[in-house]
Parts: sequence; structure tokens; C-alpha cells
Amino acid sequence: MGIKDIKLREEFDQELRGNGNKFLLFYSAWDPFSVEFTPAFEKLAASNPGSFCKVSIDTLPEAAGEFSVDVVPAVLFFRSGRLDNRLDARPDKGLTAEILAEFVWRCRGIV
Repeated sequence: MGIKDIKLREEFDQELRGNGNKFLLFYSAWDPFSVEFTPAFEKLAASNPGSFCKVSIDTLPEAAGEFSVDVVPAVLFFRSGRLDNRLDARPDKGLTAEILAEFVWRCRGIV
């Protein structure tokens, strides 16, 4: 299953209303940490079952505000439509593929 790039508020709301587990990446095209991290998120999405989506804070800033995303990249994990866990980058640090993999495993109960 690939990654869904959410561009409309209706799509965002629909994804959150759905059942199952979802990993949602908030990113920005202008942020160097997002630019570096997004391929790792996309690679993990391509090689693992589950639902992975990404949302640009430039396109849907209100969605980022709704979940208090102040620093990007940020990965939020939803279980049955409810925020269950989150992985926020620290300012001037970003996120790594290793940190993401551990977060996904933890959310799925593997670690």
C-alpha cells in the first residue's frame, strides 16, 4: 500500500474518520528537515502494510493547527480515528529513518 498525499480538507477529514491505523506525516516543502525526511517516510510506507498519508502544512495549515504541529516533520499515529501517539521533530534536529521505524513498530505493538 502506498502513501496518500492529502491536499483537501475533505480528504483529511475522511482519512481521520476511517477505521484502522493511520500514520500521518505533516511536512513542508520549504523545510530542509522535511525534505530530507519525507523520502524515508515514503519508503517505509511502500514496504509496510497499513495506511500512510502526508499533509503539507503549506496546503492545509489549519490541519496542523488542529493537532498543535509547531515543528515539522511530525508523524501522528491514529488508531480508529483517534490520535494515539505522535513523533515530533525537535527544532533544528529533524527526524531520521531509524527513529521513524522504531516509532512505527512501537505504535503497532512490535517493540
